[in-house]
This record gives sequence, structure tokens and C-alpha cells, in this order.
Amino acid sequence: MDKTVVIQPESGLQYNWKAIASNPSARHEPQIDLVAYKALYTNRIAQVRASGQEPVLVSLPIIDENRYFAYITRGMTTQERKNLLFWLGGNIERLRNIHALYNLALFRLAAQQCVHLVDITSPMLSSTHFDELLDQDGVSLSPAGEALVNSELASLASRLSVLAS
Repeated sequence: MDKTVVIQPESGLQYNWKAIASNPSARHEPQIDLVAYKALYTNRIAQVRASGQEPVLVSLPIIDENRYFAYITRGMTTQERKNLLFWLGGNIERLRNIHALYNLALFRLAAQQCVHLVDITSPMLSSTHFDELLDQDGVSLSPAGEALVNSELASLASRLSVLAS
């Protein structure tokens, strides 16, 4: 994998949470919408290929929407938390659904661009202790989560070297 560049995309759960909590009835867009997100990673893939290297996408980690909600609402008043929950349709699970949309976009992009994809989502979902794979914010990888990613990358490197020989 010496000529390989690993692309670890960011979550699409990037909103101005304070603005949403202040005015949940207004229209609020993510910092990068799904169309721009796909374009961003399509461009990154093209740049890596243009440099003579092979891109490898990494899927998004799962999230713990309850911990993430607690994280994004820290310092908010009870009313602001209620407002944010209202914007989410009364269900914190919507955070996981939004995140899943961006992850599915990565899987589709990898297929469309014929790029290897390191699926860290599946092993995280199958883990009986997935909460240990995430930091306190519920979306970032913990050291154990990073170890899982590294293991999956090593597995891909092994498969690619077998294919090359």
C-alpha cells in the first residue's frame, strides 16, 4: 500500500447546533450538504489518482446518537435542548439517520469510482462493545476504534498484496 492514499472522510453531522437551538423553525443546512460532500470526495479521489497513487476510502464510523446529542447540547439551556430535539423531529435517532446518509454516499461513491473501501462500519456494528470504539462525543474514534481502523487497513493491504502477486 506504499502507493496508496487513505481518505478518511468526515461526518456529515456538521451543523450550527446553537443556531438551530435558537430558532428550530428556521431552515438549517449542514455545513456541507450531501451533493457538495460527494463532490468533495470525488475531487479528492481524482487528485490522488492524478498524483499516480491509488485512493482508498474509509467508511464512516457508527455514532452513538445519545452521546452525540449530549455533546452538541453541552452548555445549552433546557429550552435550547428541547428546541434542538424539536428540529430533529422529536427523535435523537435522526442524528444517526443523517450520519447514515453520508456513509451510504461514500459506499456508492467507492462503487462508482471503482475505489477500494475499507468498511469500518460493519465491524463496529457487529461489535458487542461498540461504545468503547467511540470517544465521549459519540462520533470520534477512541484508541480502540483507531485500532479497529488500522486492523481493517492492514487486512486490505494484505488482500491487495496477495492480488498483486
